[in-house]
Amino acid sequence: MTGILRTQGLTRAFGGLVALRNVELTVGAGTIHAVIGPNGSGKTTLFNVISGIYPPTAGKVEFLGRDAVGRRPEALADMGLGRTFQSSRLFMSMSVLETVLVVLHRRGFALRISGVARRRALEILDFVGLRDLADTACASLPQGQRRLLEIAKVLALDPKLVLLDEPHGGLNHAETVRLIGTIRDMRRQGLTILLIEHEMDVVMQLADEITVLNFGERLAHGTPAEIQSNEAVVEAYLGSAGDAAVAPPRPQTDTDCLLDVRALSVRFGDIEAVRGIDLHVAPGEIVSVLGNNGAGKSTTLKAISRLLPATGEVIFNGTDLAHQRTEKLVGLGVALVPERRRLFGGMSVLDNLRVGAYGRPPAQVQEVVAEVLDLFPNLQRLSGLLAASLSGGEQQMLAIGRALMSRPRLLMLDEPSLGLAPMLVDQVFAKLADINARGTAVLLVEQNARMALAVSHRAYVLASGRVVAEGDAKELAADESVKNAYLGIAAEADARAAPHPIVH
Repeated sequence: MTGILRTQGLTRAFGGLVALRNVELTVGAGTIHAVIGPNGSGKTTLFNVISGIYPPTAGKVEFLGRDAVGRRPEALADMGLGRTFQSSRLFMSMSVLETVLVVLHRRGFALRISGVARRRALEILDFVGLRDLADTACASLPQGQRRLLEIAKVLALDPKLVLLDEPHGGLNHAETVRLIGTIRDMRRQGLTILLIEHEMDVVMQLADEITVLNFGERLAHGTPAEIQSNEAVVEAYLGSAGDAAVAPPRPQTDTDCLLDVRALSVRFGDIEAVRGIDLHVAPGEIVSVLGNNGAGKSTTLKAISRLLPATGEVIFNGTDLAHQRTEKLVGLGVALVPERRRLFGGMSVLDNLRVGAYGRPPAQVQEVVAEVLDLFPNLQRLSGLLAASLSGGEQQMLAIGRALMSRPRLLMLDEPSLGLAPMLVDQVFAKLADINARGTAVLLVEQNARMALAVSHRAYVLASGRVVAEGDAKELAADESVKNAYLGIAAEADARAAPHPIVH
């Protein structure tokens, strides 16, 4: 097997923090090689060093037998190294076709001569299944199609090696099946792929070889079967079944309803994203809102939080929130942990917590900070660091801690597991159970249905903006039809669809 990419003794330090230490990696030509590991293990730093964003502190990177250290990202792209990122980086005002044409222009295609560039762009879009959307604005694409367009941009570079950084993040089951099929097609066409991915099912379906990182060092390397049976990997990356959060006992209360949502509807122009939803949360309950991408989960939470205009009623503790400004909800006892945390990256951990207690007397702020640090001991150790320097799991804990600084009666969370490794997900959900046990009600929007149902008392399942199922969490967890509706299960044959040729 010929190594198209090799690293030797690769080390990257940020001041006193060593993010990578002596990492050895060989990626064989024409293979799919996955890099996995817990949050903060150095995976994205590895990609950033390989792709020229960061120089290594020590060690070598060889691409196609040539020294890649010191080359700028655009020079590596010209050599045949393409990369996607965790978050989509599209020109939202451009169409799908224009986005690919921009990359082709970078490669020297004459955009105003004979339509060659247009034909090539349409061939690439056909390969990833987006040809019918060529004239669609990027801003209107759902997450799964944005991921495919990111891959189309990379293919326009005519790469030899493609680095995919968590392409599965945020996708539902059907979108994942389509993405897996596209990645397999890329390999069939001779491309080499280096993949970072948290979702182990995706990794095991795709990878020929897997390298596991932990604390910046290589923990293991092998085939999917070898990695699955490696106890060190199981402990470091997957956690154990015993780590999963369990719902606390159902609260006993004389009050039936803390939050009462009636006939909630949200429209975006002609699109009705939420259609007459009813839901309620009792004091001390954990209630989950589940559903695949586009079901209306996050929109529902934003409407309750008054971040989006909506019709219907939202009654919290007897107060109609319809005419309340979002910031006033905090004083009423409602706190929101938004999707992707939304921390102040340039501020310290401690200052981020203090922001959550804005308006409280200084003595009370110190008291609440102590309560939050007692709940999240790791934040005490990290209190002087910038929020941007934390791992994904640590940032999620900080975002939850910041929300708790207002001592809410209802804590609302939008996709707290997004982008986290399974072991970190276990830890976050265990903390939610602790928070609930201390008397705080929780309304949880979550795509990880199994984990959400494990920690919840009750749940609602959304599809196309409507509630399609509701009830006791344990009963819903055992209902196969509900799980199918949530996961958007498609035939596995879809993932093995015949490849579309990349025409050169």
